[in-house]
Amino acid sequence: MILEYIHADNSHEFIEFSKSSHLTNNWEYIQNPNKLNFIQNFIPSYLSGQKIVLFDANHKQLLDFYNKNDINTLECIQDLQEDAKLLFFTSGSSGFPVGAFKSKRNLESEVQSLQNIVNQYKIQRVVVTVPFVHIYGVLAGLLLPLSLGDITLVVKEDFLPYELIEEAKKEDTLVITTPVFIKALGKIPSTKKLTNTLFISSTAPLALEDVALFEEKYDSKVMQLFGSTETGGIAYKFGLSVEWQPLDGVCIESKEDKLSVRSHFISSYLLRESIEKLSQPYVTEDIVEIQNNTFTLIGRSNKLIKIAGKRISALQIENILEEIPEIHRAIVSLVYKKELLRSEQIVITLEADMKLDKKRIKEKIAQYYGIITIPFTLKYVDKINYSAMGKKVIFK
Repeated sequence: MILEYIHADNSHEFIEFSKSSHLTNNWEYIQNPNKLNFIQNFIPSYLSGQKIVLFDANHKQLLDFYNKNDINTLECIQDLQEDAKLLFFTSGSSGFPVGAFKSKRNLESEVQSLQNIVNQYKIQRVVVTVPFVHIYGVLAGLLLPLSLGDITLVVKEDFLPYELIEEAKKEDTLVITTPVFIKALGKIPSTKKLTNTLFISSTAPLALEDVALFEEKYDSKVMQLFGSTETGGIAYKFGLSVEWQPLDGVCIESKEDKLSVRSHFISSYLLRESIEKLSQPYVTEDIVEIQNNTFTLIGRSNKLIKIAGKRISALQIENILEEIPEIHRAIVSLVYKKELLRSEQIVITLEADMKLDKKRIKEKIAQYYGIITIPFTLKYVDKINYSAMGKKVIFK
């Protein structure tokens, strides 16, 4: 693998990196501020078998945890299996981030499963827009290119959409990105055809409308990955399919409508308030319908709304509301109130040009799901942004 690093002035530099590193028996933190330094530190450390902790130093809770704790002195840290090599943290969108320990077997078996899919393409270049501190960035953005062998890894700190198009138009390119870029590329005025380029997107499901627009505009393919930090990858799908196909080595079942998973990718240990052994099968919070060893994702159990007797994902409502011209971004969340006898109430947070009448919101949702009978409140914020991994974040 050759590293092609694009500097801020758009100059290109081909960089060699060491494949060996001094090995210690301790867990070592890697929190380099930029992608180039991260790659130069991570790859030799990983290949040497070093035990590594990865986290986003911009995440205040994790930074506080790092400043107050030495992972090497945590109770039961010595009880981990010897092959536990990497510790990733979740984004913490539903509470304090959970740590997931990964073994080389966890990671390398998943990389092989991904490689089995992309081998149908003649990949010569891998362009990465995602950060490397999260599991998706490491797996798809670093370990997969390493496994592919004689390819060029193309990295820039922050790609602009039109810059990404310029890299993606080169023959036999694989782009590792997020839904934010897929949506953005669908909106820019470009007539480039990317017929021989495959895009892989993860961290959040894409709206079918965004996929359709992108694939028609660029004559290209979008592959979506579904999984979590704890489980690793679970399934994938191409294009406009609503059915998710389990990755090689993943067995799925439905338990009380929730997705239950067995695989070699699942962490054996988690770090919450203490180190916990994780057993399989692992039951996720994802509500699914399974048929013929594929599944349709209904939504997260804590992000599902029942409208006209039908379970609707909050993400679907967000996509619908963002069709209103005055609304730039929307976040839909649920709260439970005792006085409502545990019925769900929607809180809709909007970044918009103006405050909208609630009647207009009801009418927009009714176009898709009929008259809404569930109570909801509207909140407005100056800015809803996207994190580096493509998840919506509210800035107050």
